[in-house]
Amino acid sequence: MEKQKNQVLNGDIYDLTELGIKEINNHENDYNEISSPIKSTDRNWHTKDISNLWIGMIVSIAVYQVASGLLVSGMSWGQALLTVVLGHTIVMGVAIVLGHFGTKYGMAYPMLSKIVFGKKGTIFPSFIRAILGVFWFGVQAWIGGQAIYTIIGAIFPSWLEMGFKAHFISFIIFWIMNVYIAASGSKAVKILEGVSAPILIVLSLIVIIWGLYTADWSFKTLFGAKILQAKPGISFWKLFWPALSAMIAFDGGIALSMPDFTRNCVNQKAQSVGQIISAPLMTFYISFVGMCGTAGGLLAFGKEIWEPAVLVGNFPSIFIRIIFSIFIILAVLTTNVAGNLIPPVNIAATLTKNKIPYKVVTILVALLALLARPWDSLSSAYNLIFNVTQLLGALIGPISGIYLVSYLFEYKTEIDMVDVYKTNEGKYFYSNGWNIPVIVLFIIMTALIFAGKYIESITWIFNNAYVFGVIATGALYYLYLKIVKKK
Repeated sequence: MEKQKNQVLNGDIYDLTELGIKEINNHENDYNEISSPIKSTDRNWHTKDISNLWIGMIVSIAVYQVASGLLVSGMSWGQALLTVVLGHTIVMGVAIVLGHFGTKYGMAYPMLSKIVFGKKGTIFPSFIRAILGVFWFGVQAWIGGQAIYTIIGAIFPSWLEMGFKAHFISFIIFWIMNVYIAASGSKAVKILEGVSAPILIVLSLIVIIWGLYTADWSFKTLFGAKILQAKPGISFWKLFWPALSAMIAFDGGIALSMPDFTRNCVNQKAQSVGQIISAPLMTFYISFVGMCGTAGGLLAFGKEIWEPAVLVGNFPSIFIRIIFSIFIILAVLTTNVAGNLIPPVNIAATLTKNKIPYKVVTILVALLALLARPWDSLSSAYNLIFNVTQLLGALIGPISGIYLVSYLFEYKTEIDMVDVYKTNEGKYFYSNGWNIPVIVLFIIMTALIFAGKYIESITWIFNNAYVFGVIATGALYYLYLKIVKKK
């Protein structure tokens, strides 16, 4: 009864009542402008908005590169397309469940972490999610920076002779663009996605047309290009399982942060339908674009080029180099701000309890991207897909499994919004702020996955890092709830 007085259900969304806010303020709490839930009356994201979010994140240079990277690694175009689309579709299960929390309660990812790990224990998932966001932000800022580099080089050819210095300055220019948009808040992100998504689809269609042009307008010739055929001597199944896990992990970090975005949705239908419709279709589309671009690059320039920024730099026309570099900039901006920079900024803002201005937090978090050394991560397609992405999957897989089981089976999606904000008592306070069983399970499973990278007999665990982490950790936590905690 007390819970019903403190929060009221409007449709499929819970809102805190005035009594609920008053009850929160009667206790030590972390309720503030940033952490407070978004009221149902203040939300304005519909199906098209959440679809635009995923379109912006999927129609990206990163997805283009992993699709092309699988070709370079030895898969045929059909095998690569299946792997990429299947991976990005499977991860929608995680995104929709965690997105359900954001829509139902209007709370962001850090509050979900607090519910599952405890007030103090949330440092583990929050820190890891922040690392992931900062890492991918740095990688994609480098990709976008190379487009800046191409544009400047097209106008001032001497720029291309400056080597790494010019690349780094271009990276910083693009970095500033990202920070400005992120610091402007969610409205700026929404405007960027709404404007750029249609443009990105049209311009990527041009890549398909160009690919056909290089093949004398024949799909048979285009998809008969050597680079789109499976390389002899390479087993598809040996590549498939680690590649599939990598593709799932690729968007695993974004899936974790979906509450940050779905808390703006007007209802559950908007968040779930918007995600499941747009993500698989757009993954198929941009992967297909990547394959056409890669095949076209081989036919036109005689090179196996998996990086679109490098591909654009091979065109002799200054006009083409500038226009398609702008395409790359738009694609990366939309993905990078929403999917990579905003989540760790929100985490940092929540942890600092709004004591530091949001814009300052954005700049400080973005500065950490310099530590990512993105030029090393992008050294080869194989390194990005089978090493870097698996390492990231090892971090987020176990956390994802715990979140899913906790929200669906431990709490059955029913959360006490008042208790969430209490900092020294309540059902989510656990053992002095630490949910010890969850933390121990997370540490053990993460360590086991990393051990698979160095112990040959369990290499298969690391090669399927994200999938193993979600399923195994989730299953163990479910058994703990049913057997140990129930007693």
